[in-house]
Amino acid sequence: MAYQFMSVEVADGVGTIWLNRPPANSLNREVVEELAGIFAELRDNDDAKVLLIASKIPGFFVAGADIKMFAEMTPDQAWDIAARLQEVNQMLEDMPKISIAAISGYALGGGLELALACDFRFMAESITIKDKERTPTLGLPETTLGILPGAGGTQRLSRLLGPKKALYYIATATQIKPREALELGLVEKLFPGDKLIEESIAFAKEMATKAVVGIGCAKKSIYQGFNKEMKDGLRIECDAFKEAFGSKDATEGLNAFIEKRPPKFEGK
Repeated sequence: MAYQFMSVEVADGVGTIWLNRPPANSLNREVVEELAGIFAELRDNDDAKVLLIASKIPGFFVAGADIKMFAEMTPDQAWDIAARLQEVNQMLEDMPKISIAAISGYALGGGLELALACDFRFMAESITIKDKERTPTLGLPETTLGILPGAGGTQRLSRLLGPKKALYYIATATQIKPREALELGLVEKLFPGDKLIEESIAFAKEMATKAVVGIGCAKKSIYQGFNKEMKDGLRIECDAFKEAFGSKDATEGLNAFIEKRPPKFEGK
């Protein structure tokens, strides 16, 4: 399927979503609906075992939501767009596939919220644009506009950092540089700017060779069981274990171990 503001490539088990809405990949209704369509497309594509989200715009992952769009909204319309943004990001988080955000520039507001809905975030240490070195930056600056993160930012950031730290970064609208992002646990890895996409794709390809059904079940168990009572979390884990155990990958993995050979997983 053709999209206006992004493109999709599926190769070697990796579904790569390239964001491309100049000048800064700002999110508007059309972009959000394209993301929804792509997430649904890749969710059902067995050839895309791992998802990678990256940008074609130098210096930007996603700069945030389209502020002009917000300025023209009523409170009820703002509620509707926030709910839709949350729904689309939740589609990504709920997907039984690992997702990775490759952040090569600014990921602010809705851009960081999109990245937070991914399972892993990789970030460039610095980037060079027109012979000038720049530092990629994360942040949720919505309070400087008199509003707040509305695409899941208050919830995902607080689950990642804890409520006090999340409130600090949202209330102060602090911009977070790569080293601090790594120390906070906002990103899993830092790479040189000219290696970020290459390394992210290599990692995604490696993940695609693994038992992706079992990993997807582990993802579901972790996310659904988090913050629940232990007995409820353990029930979720049992259900996920049963689901993974019934996969062809589980049969292959167990037999490969017994036969002392490397497993050949198919993602089924």
